[in-house]
Amino acid sequence: MTEIQKPKSATTIFLDQPPSCLEFCPEIPDHFVVGTYLLSEIKNEEDEIEQTKTGSVQLWKLDPKTNNLSLVQKMSLPYAVFDLHFHPRDKSKFAIASSTGCISLFNVSVAQPAIQQLWTKQVHDDSSIPALFFAWSPENWFSQKDADGFAVTFSDSRTAVFGTTKDITDDNAITEWGSFDARQMIEVWFVALAAMQVPGNDESKPDTIPLMFTGNDFGSLHTRRFESHNTKEEDGDEPLANLLLEHDDRARHHTAGVTSILPLPVPFVDDAPILLTGSYDEGLRVYHATRRGEVLAEQGLGGGVWRLQLLNTKESGSERQFLVLASCMHAGTRIVRITQQEQDQTAEWEIDVLAEFTEHESMNYASDVWKGSTTSDLLCVSSSFYDRRVCVWRVVV
Repeated sequence: MTEIQKPKSATTIFLDQPPSCLEFCPEIPDHFVVGTYLLSEIKNEEDEIEQTKTGSVQLWKLDPKTNNLSLVQKMSLPYAVFDLHFHPRDKSKFAIASSTGCISLFNVSVAQPAIQQLWTKQVHDDSSIPALFFAWSPENWFSQKDADGFAVTFSDSRTAVFGTTKDITDDNAITEWGSFDARQMIEVWFVALAAMQVPGNDESKPDTIPLMFTGNDFGSLHTRRFESHNTKEEDGDEPLANLLLEHDDRARHHTAGVTSILPLPVPFVDDAPILLTGSYDEGLRVYHATRRGEVLAEQGLGGGVWRLQLLNTKESGSERQFLVLASCMHAGTRIVRITQQEQDQTAEWEIDVLAEFTEHESMNYASDVWKGSTTSDLLCVSSSFYDRRVCVWRVVV
């Protein structure tokens, strides 16, 4: 069994507002963007407590040689930031999900790093309903080749898909292409979109199957599978393919809310994908997303598994390894290795915790890894919410 590393921070700073999400900029690797969420309470004239939620997006620079952090820019916002992701293809753009049910798109200039807000779009009719999480569409997820967009979840159980066949910077061209309501009013904490290839009759032309996975506060994982692109008419009228099947595991395997879903790049097993899931119940699971669901491996990480990020994949013969960064709420950050070993047409799965960073004194909602390294030395930035702490630390894996 591998001895768990327990790295210490090389740098610690404290923000002016609680950090809720952060990501490194793909186009300028030494910079990252932090989203913040500030809840303020004031008494009105009737002596009643009124709450307001505000936030910011902040551009920070990391010096990978000295581990120093410096603030480049702060943009204050009239709403709190729940989620933040850079676009997978237009990599100078990122968007945020907010406390007022809107999505905002930003650009990060490369030559002289700075954030510019491009648009804000209300994606829920009720601005009191927050947008909790959103996911950009991967390549080939929509039926139309030139389509681009995102899925977004809300606190009232709704998941919606928005898209455009024009430039993503034209907010007027972005429209709602699909909406999915849960049976019960409950927070949908996470949505993951995947365009997975499944070999068909013609092995030279595998099917591309669009999938959507959502996790809610009851501990249910919901799978939606859309019509494959090989059976869909080329460039049909509807950019969101027909829904072929959907199923909910009815919280059979997660004893608390499902807060993170990471589709793994492995072949389907019995016509169903393999996922990693994180939950409030502190469990990290290798999960076979069949109709009833099946847990293939499970490991407690000591805190609610809020976010999962795939760092790299290694394949050697019959073995695959996945290195994953996990933000574990009250337990700090973990580096985890997932191993799949093929044996006699079956697969054995193992989960090993390689490193634990535990200096955070409140909820670790956001972490990321500097992408400039070509070695096994990981340079990590992690944050915690209530103590407003951001730490830089290193680990060798």
